[in-house]
Amino acid sequence: MKKYSTIILVSMFLSVSLSSEIFSQTDAPILGDPYSESLPLKKEDAIGLALYRNLQSYNYIDNNPLISSYINYLGNKLSRNLLDQDRQYNFFVVKSNQINAFAVPGGYIGLNSGLIKLTKNEAQLAGVVSHEIAHIKLRHSAEMIASSRSNSIPMWVGIISGLFAGNAQASMAAIKAGIGLSSQMNINLVRSNEIDADNYAIEIMQRSNYDILEMSNFFDSMENSTGEIQREISYLYTHPMYENRIANIQNKAGNQKSSQKNSTDDYFFVKNIIEVNNIKDINREISSLRSNDLLTLHRLALLYFKKSDYKNAIKHLKNIEDNKKANLYTSILHAKVLSSDNKIDEAIAILNNLKKIYPLNKTVSFTLLEILIENNIKPDYTENLIQSLGNQYMLNPDYLRLVSKFYTHKNNKYLSSIYLSDFYALMSDPNMAIEVLNNSMQSSKINTIQREILSKKKLDIICSNPRPLEPIFGEKTCN
Repeated sequence: MKKYSTIILVSMFLSVSLSSEIFSQTDAPILGDPYSESLPLKKEDAIGLALYRNLQSYNYIDNNPLISSYINYLGNKLSRNLLDQDRQYNFFVVKSNQINAFAVPGGYIGLNSGLIKLTKNEAQLAGVVSHEIAHIKLRHSAEMIASSRSNSIPMWVGIISGLFAGNAQASMAAIKAGIGLSSQMNINLVRSNEIDADNYAIEIMQRSNYDILEMSNFFDSMENSTGEIQREISYLYTHPMYENRIANIQNKAGNQKSSQKNSTDDYFFVKNIIEVNNIKDINREISSLRSNDLLTLHRLALLYFKKSDYKNAIKHLKNIEDNKKANLYTSILHAKVLSSDNKIDEAIAILNNLKKIYPLNKTVSFTLLEILIENNIKPDYTENLIQSLGNQYMLNPDYLRLVSKFYTHKNNKYLSSIYLSDFYALMSDPNMAIEVLNNSMQSSKINTIQREILSKKKLDIICSNPRPLEPIFGEKTCN
């Protein structure tokens, strides 16, 4: 995965689109919010979505439904304690071995897979997530902009882009150059922000009944790590570990009466998936696994599936079933292996059985949708699944691409173009999104009402991206 080349591209796009679009508007300040003029909440949302789209366009985000479902479960479990009605939080995993996490204005929180792999339990991961939630809730991004000497929005966006690219050192250099971190005032600002975020995170952890001591244990293990691990820890650059931070957390943990390290076993199964995704020497990893417990069998099945050895993957999954230890993770994996081995009916049977056990679980439905569309079967049932999943997966490019493919199979030019244009818009390619809509509007298969809807959608895309060159006189494209 590219780590550094995208920072320039992302910064260039955002410098033009965000500084000219988002920050050219003026909103009335919110009473009681000292930073509402420098960064209103509505503009936070626009920034967060724009940066999220750029991450998708460079294939940084892991869109595996099981991973995204778990990380949002954990994030929502923590953020619901805030009673924050002003923003919608979105949690996602970034495909990077750099040990880092970041909070983006608008409630977008990214966790690098490298950081998740370094954690030892859910409470440690919850500590990082809580800290990032605190940065957003306390509006530290807005505070940094308000305190900036140059108030350079493009520079600030570049800093965030640097975190995405896994280049934390470049981000810190940008902070020093653009926001004047070298001045004592801003050093104190970053220091106080980290401590404030820690204290707020501790409150979130307490309300969610997670072991606060594990938060300090994780920070301590990062600070004391050496060798290869130390070189991957970008988190220490972006979240400086001042001397009293770990001691402060440990002191607060002493008042906790009851707590948990893991709320479910989901953490371990998701960690298995993330770790196997990053393993290069599959055979060596397989030979190193000796135990026959559930997590090891799941890991072995993942490894065999990764090397397309479906026979051995099914063998280990059957072992799990024979011992009546099957769960959501092993059953979904079993269905995916069977589908890849062209045993479609068996795969669908497993997923339909899962739907009876977990009727509200969207991940099961997504996996079933994927198999049905890729094999072009049961179109009526597929369409019902599409309608049930729309709200959950509109920010997942795999879902948009799949649904567009489904309606192409059905020869429905209108709906196919709707979802395909959404796909390209999410992938930060507005030109392709507009081209898809233009081609559809010229089709004889589109009626007048549909053409008007597509035209409006096209206008929305044009006006939510870098503005076209407008005429000096006459009617303008965007208001």
